[in-house]
Amino acid sequence: MKRLLDVLLPKVEVQFKSWASYMPDGGNTSVGEHLNEVMVSLRSKFRNYMQAVIEKLVENSRAQSTTKLKKIIQDTRDVMVESDIRNRMQPLKDQLIETINHLHTILEVHVFVSLCRCFWDRMGQDVLNFLEDRKENRSWYKSARVTVAILDDTFASQMQQVLGNALQAKDLEPPRSIMEVRSVLCKDASTHKDSNFYY
Repeated sequence: MKRLLDVLLPKVEVQFKSWASYMPDGGNTSVGEHLNEVMVSLRSKFRNYMQAVIEKLVENSRAQSTTKLKKIIQDTRDVMVESDIRNRMQPLKDQLIETINHLHTILEVHVFVSLCRCFWDRMGQDVLNFLEDRKENRSWYKSARVTVAILDDTFASQMQQVLGNALQAKDLEPPRSIMEVRSVLCKDASTHKDSNFYY
């Protein structure tokens, strides 16, 4: 679908305009309008398909209790050692790496990057929602800091590993939800002066 939108549609449009030039007045405008309608429809379908895939990936990450992000944060709220939180995150990290590797084998590069970034953003939304629901209880913040750091490292390093130089620097920047989580956690860190977990 993405290839159709980015590569084939411009070629089809050029061909149609070429044919339309032989039509009486008004044919060229009509062809352009119809192509625009098709393009809008295809973009909408592409967005819907992407969203459905993201939701399925998130659902898969919640299939087992060992890979549920919210449960990991809840279960590690009283853990004081970062390595214990990292150990608890390992099953989810392994699943994310496997998913990213699989997506790389079946998707075109631009679609792969877009899907990974959306998935990363969606995981960040889960952490953000979790923290917003518990604003008064900051006991989960330490595990959330470590969890977000692991998510960032996993997505960025795995995308870098499979794409190498084909990956642009902007593709490695954390998505919006992760930046919002960092903002919430930084406000808390500056309040509590916990210098080990600054971003």
